[in-house]
This record gives sequence, C-alpha cells and structure tokens, in this order.
Amino acid sequence: MTRKIIRGLTVLILLLVVGGAFLFFRQPDPQKMVELGLENIFRAESFAYSVTQQQYVEGKNRLLTRINGYKSGESIHVQGQLAGNKVEMIKINNTLYNRDPFTNEWIKFNDISVAQKVFLVELDPLSTLQLKEIGEVVPKGNAEVDNKSCRVYTIKPSIQNQIIERFWTDFEYTLYITRGTKTIAKAEIAAKNKETGEPMAMTIEFKDIGRKISIQPPEEAN
Repeated sequence: MTRKIIRGLTVLILLLVVGGAFLFFRQPDPQKMVELGLENIFRAESFAYSVTQQQYVEGKNRLLTRINGYKSGESIHVQGQLAGNKVEMIKINNTLYNRDPFTNEWIKFNDISVAQKVFLVELDPLSTLQLKEIGEVVPKGNAEVDNKSCRVYTIKPSIQNQIIERFWTDFEYTLYITRGTKTIAKAEIAAKNKETGEPMAMTIEFKDIGRKISIQPPEEAN
C-alpha cells in the first residue's frame, strides 16, 4: 500500500514538473505580447529613460543624441548631449525650462510648441512607439535588459506620428518585453532617411517604471 502511495506521489510530482516546465517555456501569442507591452508602457505614470540616436551623414556614422530623462505625469526632466551640445530641459505641463549651456542659467518658455517638434523624442520618448499598425510580429528569442528577463520581437510597423514619418521610412523595431510585468524595457529602432536613404538607429530604454519621481521647476528660472 505504501509503495503504491509513493509511486502515485512520484507520478503526480513528475506531472506537475512537466506541466510547470510547459507553461514556463510555452511562447505566448506574439501579437498579443507586443500589444500588451505597448499598452503597459503608455499607461505608466512615471519612469526613467535613456535615448541614444545615431545617424549616417555623408557616409559617416554620427552620434546625434545621448540623453537620460525622467517622466512623471506630464512633467519631464532630461539632460545629456544633442548634436554634440550639452543640454538640460525641464518640462512642467506646458512650460519649458532650458539651461543655457554657456551661462548655465535657466530660461523659461511659456510656449513650447516649437520645442516639442524639435526635441520630439527627448521630451516625449513614447512618440516613437505611437503606431498605426504593428504589422507582422516575429519572435527573436530571449534577452536580459537591466537584469530583467525579456522576450524579444521584431516588427515593421506603420508610424502614427507625422513628424517622425515625415523624415524617416522603412522602420524596423526590435522590442524587449519583460516576462514579469509585460512592459517594454527597450526598443531598438532602425529607419532610413527619406531624402538620402542613409540609415538611422535609435535605442530607448525604460526603467523604474511606476516608481514615484518628483520633477520640480528650477528655482532660479527667469
């Protein structure tokens, strides 16, 4: 009787292990995973992010953007380098504060419509993820981003943002979506300049998603 019980328990344990392994290694629907990853990052109230953009100009690869930023609600704080120049900006709702790289003083702008077009990705890192259609989703295995296990997918979407679509074409995205929170941790974007055909590559990483972040206007702003 005891042997039968032991055998039964052994079989049950084996079935649970096999079932657990099947659930762990089973690939979820790629289309749904990408849709969920996009939905979750757009729903995030706050996060830290980094943007790196490289572009070929006259056959030479140039680093155009390397910034780190924080988003909390409608507020953004970014600092880094744009086209070789040091930059730091704080956006509080519809007001923009820009630190002059020469005098180190803050300058206040109440109309930020022009700045938002010029610094589109820097002030709105989610602008590149506004897609009309996702297109075919191709699984590319697994990878780690910021010590988080991610599923990797590539897509060739149509872009919703008219400013981005005006200058670039032939978009290909590689999306890294965390297994745990089903949120985009990194997006690698490749495209070609519409006029010259030269390639552009951009990498956007997200971290500290949902963490409380305080962004305040500079005290000494004019």
